[in-house]
Amino acid sequence: MSVRLLVHPAMPGLERLLSAYELIAIPTDAAARAAFLRDEAPRIEAAVIIGSIGLPADVLAAARNLKLIAAFGAGYDGVDPAALAARGVALTNCPAINHEDVADVAMGLLISVTRDIAKGDALVRAGRWREGLIWPRTLRGRKLGIVGYGAIGQAIAHRAEAFGLDIRWTGPNAKADARHVFEPDLGKLAAWADILAIAVRADAQTDKLIDADIIAALGAEGVLINVSRGSVVDEDALIAALKTRALYGAGLDVFAEEPTPAARWADAPNVTLTPHIAGGTRESIIESGRVVAENLRRHLAGEALLSRVN
Repeated sequence: MSVRLLVHPAMPGLERLLSAYELIAIPTDAAARAAFLRDEAPRIEAAVIIGSIGLPADVLAAARNLKLIAAFGAGYDGVDPAALAARGVALTNCPAINHEDVADVAMGLLISVTRDIAKGDALVRAGRWREGLIWPRTLRGRKLGIVGYGAIGQAIAHRAEAFGLDIRWTGPNAKADARHVFEPDLGKLAAWADILAIAVRADAQTDKLIDADIIAALGAEGVLINVSRGSVVDEDALIAALKTRALYGAGLDVFAEEPTPAARWADAPNVTLTPHIAGGTRESIIESGRVVAENLRRHLAGEALLSRVN
């Protein structure tokens, strides 16, 4: 009998890699969901999730025999690793795969906002050419503050060097091998920077880390780039600052609510928005799928997991 594997949300691209398992999904109909929780969930041994989404609380509680959750992607902020460990549920992720891809998008957003790429595209398509376009400052010599100096933050810094940006960073702790100046105070980093790029892990300590005070410190000429998680930024404060011109612009790949309501950004000027695609290259998706499949194989074989978190 094949192992029952819950996949949430649906990830059609993984079906071929997971063909050895009996793939199941959470029903959307209320009556079917109730029956699923009662009869099916207790039989689930493993689950594949999007790390930022996790599993609904009722499903997680009903899956009494769950032994493994494999997060597709590096992040796993949608679950509590310690709580899973207490239940005897192993958690794996897909680390060090797409950080370069995320950094590419961070730089793309940075260039788009500071050099009016998206705004210029919209003007050309509307037949308005340069109408209302205010020429921005050069990138060369501007100051970039990076919040989070892990794999993504360092990849952003590496790219930013080629553009002649002055780079400093902040994080929980200094790193002895860091190539760039460490600023322990986030507020001071924001006040120093022209551009603030967010690349921290989402957790309780980073929830709304970029609040109204940090945005105010970045200032009216400042640009905010976020390729981390939407929860890290106080989105209401960000939109208010953009609309009142207390912040020059923002480039965002992640949002407090996803999909983000289009109307929320209708009157926010100088923003480039992408639908959480930074880590989603064809190559990184294929490699992440392989890591998920290998963790599942190792679990069933009783071997050490490839990328265990807890």
